[in-house]
Amino acid sequence: MYFIRQFFKESIDFFYQIYLNRMLILNLSVRDFEKKYISNFFGFVWAILDPLAFVLILYLVFGSRYGKTNPEEVPFVVYLITGYIAYDLFSGTLQSIITSIFDHSFLLKKVNFKVAILPIVTVFSHLMLHGIVLIICIVVLLFNNIYPVFYWFQLLYYILALSVLLVSLGWLTSSIFLFFPDIKNIVGIITHALFFLTPIFWNMQGLPPGNQFVLKLNPIFYIVNGYRESLTNHRGFWTHPALTLYFWTFCLFTMVIGVIVFKRLRPHFADVASS
Repeated sequence: MYFIRQFFKESIDFFYQIYLNRMLILNLSVRDFEKKYISNFFGFVWAILDPLAFVLILYLVFGSRYGKTNPEEVPFVVYLITGYIAYDLFSGTLQSIITSIFDHSFLLKKVNFKVAILPIVTVFSHLMLHGIVLIICIVVLLFNNIYPVFYWFQLLYYILALSVLLVSLGWLTSSIFLFFPDIKNIVGIITHALFFLTPIFWNMQGLPPGNQFVLKLNPIFYIVNGYRESLTNHRGFWTHPALTLYFWTFCLFTMVIGVIVFKRLRPHFADVASS
């Protein structure tokens, strides 16, 4: 019981410190975005073109096979891009967030610097780029006669949900990376596997209920499906109470593990990063 009270006490202080440093997080996020994309025009262009080119490849390969792909009969390109941009935000941010502490190792010896904000900075930086990709996605929707409705605002909820998951995973993986760099390769394999286990260019219709249940245990399914339901199917997240409860339980569990690992390893960050 004492451990639980102590953990919640430390967690509240942990997030309070993040709140106090919110302006620093914003400034570092803008600086990180400018460093990666604004100061490198071709890097910015490729960051936009890369997911779009992959969507085009998937469309050329699978478009003739699927054509109309869900009960709402939306064009395959719409089904594809609305799912892929959500997954791309997850995989791209996660790969960057793993090295977020190592990449800013020069800040680790600053006494008053809160290292816990670095994974958050990485998430915010990728969200800026995601906003541009999302605008392109909306143009594709408009071109296919799919127009804005109230449910489009629900994307803010799913972006928040994914951000919480990414930050939780970030505290865990970026801490471990300093001691075990191979975790980046392990996470890369997992994200590649999740791409094919998430209905991005295929759908779960026709699969046995048991298989569908297992695939829905993938937390990224909740985000990808949420993007589609917000943009094309016009359903609220409250219509899936079990999935919503499962996702946030998974996030809470991941956050608890992430905070514990981060706090245990934090005293050794500077020594390991400089060695």
